[in-house]
Amino acid sequence: MKIKNIKVLYIMNIIIIFFIIIICFYCFPSQKEHFFGLQNIYDQPLESCGNKEMSNGSWDSEGKCSELDGGVHQICIENISNNAENFSSTTGQSTWSDERGSDNHCVCLGAWSLYNAQLKRNDNFKLNEYSNNKILKCEAIPKNALSLNYVEEFGEGWNRWNGLELNNQIKEGVESLFYNCYDSNDPKSEKLKKNYCDLAEQVEELQDSNLFKNYCK
Repeated sequence: MKIKNIKVLYIMNIIIIFFIIIICFYCFPSQKEHFFGLQNIYDQPLESCGNKEMSNGSWDSEGKCSELDGGVHQICIENISNNAENFSSTTGQSTWSDERGSDNHCVCLGAWSLYNAQLKRNDNFKLNEYSNNKILKCEAIPKNALSLNYVEEFGEGWNRWNGLELNNQIKEGVESLFYNCYDSNDPKSEKLKKNYCDLAEQVEELQDSNLFKNYCK
């Protein structure tokens, strides 16, 4: 009888642990990544932004933009010196980005947002060219980059980053990420659209745009 009771107790403990894990995943979705690894904005395994041939670009030992605290560099720009000319100086930093050669780099949402907001202020700005300018390695951008927790980093969020911010620059940052990475012909982009819409429904600044109205309504 004792052995039978022990087996029953053992099975009950396993069931309880199973339900606790399920509850944790439901209430705290980010915990899932501790078990299964980081996901990207397409809900797929996060890919590396850099490789061993590149000098370090604010990524981890596996070349991934996995930083979840500190500078939270999560936006992977391919060939930053050529694809995002004067990126660092445009965002009030040194000229480090122009010295990256053909290497990629993980940047923070604050710098990415300010850079894109500055582009839109340019007299030669054209929306079609802007929307088609694909400079991100989207598979290397963690899903967390489209989370309320990430957008609200640093107190007042990425709208307040280094003192050089433009009004509602966070909108430009998130929308430019979407334009870079969304492809209507690619099935995995439906996951990106859902992740964007889930975020936009929580951030009032993102709702006043054609992007939100066209994709989330």
